[in-house]
Amino acid sequence: MSFEVRLATSGKRFHAEAHESILDAAIRAGVTLNYGCSNGNCGLCKARIVSGSTRQLRTHDFVIREAEKLQGHALMCSNACQGDVVIDADVAEGPTDIPVQELRVKVRKIERISDDLAIITTQVPRTVRLRFLAGQYMLVTDEQQESHQYAIASCPCDAKRLEFHVRKLEGDPFSDTVFNRMSVGSWLDIHGPYGNFVIDESKDNPLVMIAFDTGFAAVKSLMEHVTDQDSERPIYLYWLGYGEDGLYMNNLCRSWTDALDQLEYIPIQLLMLGAGLRDEDLPGVEKKLSSALGQVGHLEDADVFTALPEQLNELVRRLLMQMGYQSHQFHHELLRENPGQASTQGEAPA
Repeated sequence: MSFEVRLATSGKRFHAEAHESILDAAIRAGVTLNYGCSNGNCGLCKARIVSGSTRQLRTHDFVIREAEKLQGHALMCSNACQGDVVIDADVAEGPTDIPVQELRVKVRKIERISDDLAIITTQVPRTVRLRFLAGQYMLVTDEQQESHQYAIASCPCDAKRLEFHVRKLEGDPFSDTVFNRMSVGSWLDIHGPYGNFVIDESKDNPLVMIAFDTGFAAVKSLMEHVTDQDSERPIYLYWLGYGEDGLYMNNLCRSWTDALDQLEYIPIQLLMLGAGLRDEDLPGVEKKLSSALGQVGHLEDADVFTALPEQLNELVRRLLMQMGYQSHQFHHELLRENPGQASTQGEAPA
């Protein structure tokens, strides 16, 4: 049986099953309630039940004072709904509300998409979750203490499973570990989250997302979050890659179009000439992009998210400005998954 939970301050709503904790239901729905351990030790998920009834699912070590109990306070990780409820709870509204965390995670799956692309799926410890917002990234360190920044390609609604997309680059120590030494069961240390490549959920204007190659990882996290939120915002998703292999999750994108009536997916296959994208290739790319971007309506009101190399990002920005776009709504993310494109700039420690 499912019940509705409403946040007293923001009015956000989500549904919780009778057998699951309110916190688990919120995480599944992509609602960023404040929490720490998620198992009753820290008390960060304490909230006040404004109306409705709940039941305690499990005992917890954190002690709630009797005066607070009388006011309706309870731990959201340890209580379930017995009917529709209204709660007064702290919610993370932006990246500054999410603390930096350090976790050791285990590699559960390594999917070799091609000779130079791998998708790594990791699992956090059973009693822990990673708090992050869709679009953020982590500093990932292997057992040889080699590190690299990678966007989290999975959804915050599945906080126990973290996905990273890794391009192989000769001379890059971390990618060398991934392709030559890493196996299922290996351990990684992660530090974060970092980054402001996140959606403002207080708005309902169109979203334009443009990714190149493994820049898709950050966009995938955004898309999975939007899908989980049942958002009604119009979404235009563009993915540029070299041939069919460059669009390595094309079928997933097409499945999103089946699930979301408001989503328009436009794959753009580029012809790879020489070693990577060169300045002389840009006129052909510009022609394709200009034609594709022309399909966007109400562009001046859109929030634009790009995960592109700098030369492509400047091209996209110029094309959008020519079409009436307002630049203050432009969000750019580095291609952290591709060591050849990443920059040393950023918020993560070196």
